[in-house]
Amino acid sequence: MDNERLLEIKYRVAALPTLEKRLEEIGRRIYDAEAEVRSLLRKYEAESMDVEELKKKSLSATLMKLIGIYEGRLNKETQEVLKAKVEYDKACQRVSELKNERDDLARRISELRREKRSYEDEIRKREEAIKNNVNAEIYAEYQQLEKEREALMKQMVETEEALKAAARVKSTINSAMKHLDSAEGWATYDVWFKGGIISHMAKYGHIDDAEADFHRLHSQMKDLQKELSDVSLYIDPEIGKIDSATRAVDFWFDNIFTDLNVRNRIRDDMEQLRSLSGKIQSIISRLEKNKTDIKNRLTVVEQRKNELIISN
Repeated sequence: MDNERLLEIKYRVAALPTLEKRLEEIGRRIYDAEAEVRSLLRKYEAESMDVEELKKKSLSATLMKLIGIYEGRLNKETQEVLKAKVEYDKACQRVSELKNERDDLARRISELRREKRSYEDEIRKREEAIKNNVNAEIYAEYQQLEKEREALMKQMVETEEALKAAARVKSTINSAMKHLDSAEGWATYDVWFKGGIISHMAKYGHIDDAEADFHRLHSQMKDLQKELSDVSLYIDPEIGKIDSATRAVDFWFDNIFTDLNVRNRIRDDMEQLRSLSGKIQSIISRLEKNKTDIKNRLTVVEQRKNELIISN
């Protein structure tokens, strides 16, 4: 195996311990998230809600049914149903996000374990050759450099995981912005042309899609904050404070058919997302800089290791 191929495998395999630990953590988080979903369903059943309907229907479909029943007026009981729907959807989205992350990690770990076996065979051969051809002092320095490399590789893996988490947040923000932009278009149409049920359904359909993104964003921001803490980067908790349970239902609790009010709320959400997007981009820039610094330090360590091998 040539040196370039060996270094390439070495770089990837170094991520295994961190990824395996992360997989264990995700398993525990999935268990907790699924327990929360079950707890919510038991709570709704105790409150005599239609659990099957909450599980199957979209938020906008639930809303429009209630509008039909109560002629646009939402009383306290129906408000509680909407709140329950938002709460349940958010909990389910959390489970889905964690399972997707678990499956991706499991696939990566399986591939890396296969590569690790061939890598370890090659390393054993090379280390034996080094031991037989250098003195104890030089070998001790080589071992110390190897420890430094392992520590740097751990930092690299954690930084790359934080970058992936930030990229997921950025992608979800962009998706939510797209849906809100479409919803704003329909809301503006309603303001000027007083559209009927078709435009209302189109508008709330896009709000429904944006709401799903907000659920996902809520979950992803939690993950990002954890990933950042692993690399000793901390952000103001207020940055990611997007609670869909309080923002979406506000569209409908008061003045449900006041189109100007709905449009203004959509614009407020879009402004909030623009602000968050800028802050996430700043975090990505810091992580990219840290990644470059770690790469440079790794290069220095590898160069010194090569010097020891060549000079002896």
